Amino acid sequence: MPFIIFLKSFEVLLFEIVSWLVFYPRTLWRAVRHPLRIMERSEQELTLPPNEQFRDLVSPPIFLLLTVVAANAVEVAVAGNNPLIDDGIGLAGMITDNTSLILFRLVAFASLPMIAAVFALGVLRRTVDRDTLQPVFYAQCFATTPVVLLCSIAETLTRLPEEAANLPAAILFVVAGLFYVGVEASWFAHESKRSRSAGTAWAFASLLMSGIALGALILLFRGV
Repeated sequence: MPFIIFLKSFEVLLFEIVSWLVFYPRTLWRAVRHPLRIMERSEQELTLPPNEQFRDLVSPPIFLLLTVVAANAVEVAVAGNNPLIDDGIGLAGMITDNTSLILFRLVAFASLPMIAAVFALGVLRRTVDRDTLQPVFYAQCFATTPVVLLCSIAETLTRLPEEAANLPAAILFVVAGLFYVGVEASWFAHESKRSRSAGTAWAFASLLMSGIALGALILLFRGV
């Protein structure tokens, strides 16, 4: 009987993992094509029973996790291991292989939608608790994950020896920034029922705070 239970659990797990091959591209496409629609839907999905949530999409935290894993795989294939693995300077000594690097990046990148979510609740003058924070955090994961993917690819390009790779890297960084500000400006304006200019100001403020937090974390781990 325990073996049968194990097989059933494995069956569910295997299907879930393989289904990501279908639902991850679909989720990425919708996050890029209709970001506001999918952000609004993420808040609605959390009102459903757990087994009915995100039935045709990857849930936002898993979406972010899969993106970090995919970006790390691309980096290893194109540019080799990240210098953080070998440097061992500062807190980077905790990063000894690609698994620990993925965990570090996941925590670092997940802090971005969390910062944006807390900032958004403050702007919208809503109470910050688990019930109010989770829906906004999930929505922000959808907005942030395409940016994470673009920035990760751009960072990988900067590690290539060819100087010509710096131009597409710069373009990707600019596109990521414009996408983030554009989506957040529209989202803030819609949620607060304020003007687009107010939404843009809040979007830039959110981007600035997230950038400072991420920059400080990178400097800390690089021992600078």
